[in-house]
Amino acid sequence: MPRVIYLVALENIFDNAIFENMVKKLLLRIQGDRERRVELTLVCLLPWFELTRRGPYSNFRRFRRQMVELRRELSSRGVGLEFVRTPVPSAFFDMGPVLLAWLACWAVPAVWWKIVRLRARVVHCRYYYAAFLALAARLLVPGPVRVIFDVRTLLPEQGLVNRKWREGGPAFRFWKALERWMLGRADKVVSVSPAMTARLEQESPGLSPETIPNFVDLEHFRADEELRRRVRRELGVEHRRVLVFSGTLGGRYPYGRMAECAELFFRMSGPEGYLMVLTGSDEKRLAPLVAELEHRGRRRGADWQAYHCKVEEVPGMLAAADWALLVLADFLTSETFLPIKFAEYLALGLPILTHPANRELARLVLGYRVGAVLDPDLPEGTLRSLLTDGPGAMRDRCRQAAREHFDLDRFASRYAALYRELAAGLETGPG
Repeated sequence: MPRVIYLVALENIFDNAIFENMVKKLLLRIQGDRERRVELTLVCLLPWFELTRRGPYSNFRRFRRQMVELRRELSSRGVGLEFVRTPVPSAFFDMGPVLLAWLACWAVPAVWWKIVRLRARVVHCRYYYAAFLALAARLLVPGPVRVIFDVRTLLPEQGLVNRKWREGGPAFRFWKALERWMLGRADKVVSVSPAMTARLEQESPGLSPETIPNFVDLEHFRADEELRRRVRRELGVEHRRVLVFSGTLGGRYPYGRMAECAELFFRMSGPEGYLMVLTGSDEKRLAPLVAELEHRGRRRGADWQAYHCKVEEVPGMLAAADWALLVLADFLTSETFLPIKFAEYLALGLPILTHPANRELARLVLGYRVGAVLDPDLPEGTLRSLLTDGPGAMRDRCRQAAREHFDLDRFASRYAALYRELAAGLETGPG
């Protein structure tokens, strides 16, 4: 039975939808099938302290109870959990070489010790920091260890987007060189979209990444007509045509483009139109969207509303909608990034509206025939007909696309098989 470490570095894991749906559920689903025969341990390199607008705090104090509960939950399902304190707060998520070296001084020995003590033969690394630390630690491990580099998003380019460094500058060149080193030494590279796979292959000739998209738990995100009617009644939108956006505001999801698309939706829907924003963002982060919508004459409470709900409440709230809004900013990684909510919307039977500037999203939406592109150049009659008549025909196609292309079970099986393949390679020699 292969011993596997799933390594997470500097990511928020408490009250976090990404961790709940992309990490915890994956590990539990892998371990839940005895035929997959994998021994899993989740190792979290958790920031010792955080620096936020509301002041600093210690993760190991603030989330002490949640740590105990998470360890108990995972242990009851056969998954181990270990935490490592790191002196780098996640506020510095796009770090330069100096901060990375500081992290490595603390974390590489800890990762090395986890590999040795747990006798792990495969380390599945989520994102660049985990992959760098695992590959560095592997140099010190006496026995063979396979490393999976799960890219998630392109860090060097993301640093440009976040204005942490400039293109061609020393930090950018450092990360591109380190990226090439990691891609060349990882035993398996995983990307989240065909476009990302193509880009990695282009920049690293000879590389053969595997595309495993952000998946969805079809048991959790599923259409429920009774729940839909109840939530719509509770929200007072039984007779409205509801567009929903779910996620953090700003950054990848620009206020102006969201408001532009929402306005087209309002114009085509008439007085029945209603925008529902599900977000964990506070009022300060929400303010620019409020201003954009007010500028277009859309009143909060009458035409739209923001809702703050718990992670487990999101599927029920999404179920109340008729359409889902998914637009991205024009940044360097937007054409390779496939948001988690894409699969979640499909699983619930929610047709997706996107912006023509988001070419990759538009290609997927039109290719799967699961939504529409809100092109302001289209005749109003065409858009109105699409928004009025489209959802009924698209809902089944949405759910079918989720089952065929984004099902958690499918990719849990694939990861389990990948772990066994890599571990088996250690028995037969270098691969």
